[in-house]
Amino acid sequence: MRAAGVVTVAMVSVLAATLSPAPSTASPPRHVPETTATPVSSSVAGIAPSRRGRPPEATCRSIRPRRWRPAIGHPNDRGTLRVFAIQYKQAVANVRSYRSFRTAMRCMMEDFVVPHLDPHKPSLVVFPEDVGLMTLAIGDRGAAVREQAGSPLRAPAGDRAPLSAASALAELNAAYTPQVAAYQQRFGPIDPRKQVLVAATDTFARAFSRTFSDIARDYGVYVVASNNQARYRATRDPLEVAAFGDPAARRTGVAYVATSPRVTNGTFLWAPYPTRPKSPAGERNLLFRNDKVPLTSLETDLLGLDEGASTGRAGRRNARGVVVEGFRLGFATSLPAFTYGYRFGRRPRALRPCADTSLTYMACMDRLGVEVVVQAEANPARWAGPGGYSTWQPLEWMGSTWRAVADPTVRFDYNVTAHMVGNLLDLAFDGQSAITGRGARAPRRHYVGNARFLPEDERVYRPYAGPKRGFLALAPWVVPEGRRSRLRDVGAALAPGSGEPRENQYLETALFADLVPAWRR
Repeated sequence: MRAAGVVTVAMVSVLAATLSPAPSTASPPRHVPETTATPVSSSVAGIAPSRRGRPPEATCRSIRPRRWRPAIGHPNDRGTLRVFAIQYKQAVANVRSYRSFRTAMRCMMEDFVVPHLDPHKPSLVVFPEDVGLMTLAIGDRGAAVREQAGSPLRAPAGDRAPLSAASALAELNAAYTPQVAAYQQRFGPIDPRKQVLVAATDTFARAFSRTFSDIARDYGVYVVASNNQARYRATRDPLEVAAFGDPAARRTGVAYVATSPRVTNGTFLWAPYPTRPKSPAGERNLLFRNDKVPLTSLETDLLGLDEGASTGRAGRRNARGVVVEGFRLGFATSLPAFTYGYRFGRRPRALRPCADTSLTYMACMDRLGVEVVVQAEANPARWAGPGGYSTWQPLEWMGSTWRAVADPTVRFDYNVTAHMVGNLLDLAFDGQSAITGRGARAPRRHYVGNARFLPEDERVYRPYAGPKRGFLALAPWVVPEGRRSRLRDVGAALAPGSGEPRENQYLETALFADLVPAWRR
């Protein structure tokens, strides 16, 4: 999540660095990553999806959004790992129950991934940032919020303005009152902004963790997905089940209980094989967890989230990522993917990239040898409009997805960006998913509205304008290229509460590409 229109402290620091004099643009030497205990996986090529839990084709067709298109691909015979970026259109109907959420996620596997699995290559499937957040409204406790968000009036008391995220969180706090009280008693004072996220630990474990853990196992793929949740353990203690479990799931005799009040924006990587058999359900095949740093003001001010480690050994471990099928993956969830600490191509000679990753996250990942940047995205703003500190967000976005593979001061080989789209209450989530590669042999492409540099654009973004090499695959926007004024009108029509026929008619699709290891290039 990267809040538009709000400049965080970290963003101010980065922007200030962009205005500094330009030092040499020569590429720094590639540093050898520090030794790490993170596991290196063995190949899972040739694992066929099991039949367990696969939804029928008719079911998947019935829940597709109005604007939908098949996956767009860039296969390569020299590639050894196939990656998928899922552009999911969130929908209230998908979180009526645990079953409806699991079905929706598995239908995206059936629609976008299964048709393109290669029996000779392992696959990595990247879902967007915050893909699990809406599961907070699963079941009876979220029924009122779901009804308000999904009704024609979109809000209580006949108010035509969409229900605000803040109001919805207040309603959910009330719905989770018994669990909130139990955790407040256990952990002492918990920040009221995040207490409902702690209270929903059992819900998140069942809906989010178990869903994606099972998908990795059942489809024989690596899976990346993100959510704002606490770490947890499983319990069969009747008192704990009664205090912390979902009342609708108590008959299972199991509850998932938060082990601390700390809630981060976590990006999780599951393997198709067991990695920690003694862990609770949802984590027995968990390979790596990254905690987002830096956070946006929306995440700190509205949700009260805790930032990931940014200094010392813990900060380096968080940024280092993990090796999967011969590629070191690093996780830069939205804002961190923009956080270099300096302007494009102008890395200061005295930069200490891992001293504080909240200011130089990308530079630190480069220092630690990351080859593939996994950028899960939930951009809470109109795509065709102003960004966090520019007048045109798609131009600003080049500073992450494309910069990672074009800036000569870093050596990332690939970037995989999976966007969340769709209106959630009063927030519009939008963007164009992309897979980029350094030196990629692909047609020149650009995000919508970026065909040329315009007088309204800030000078710092000039390197990002125009058609660019490096896009292996790029999701189209809801309309083709045109004047920015027209694109802005479309963005306004898509937004919550517009009342226009285009309202919430975002595109759901996916991308895939084959990553080629350095020794094969």
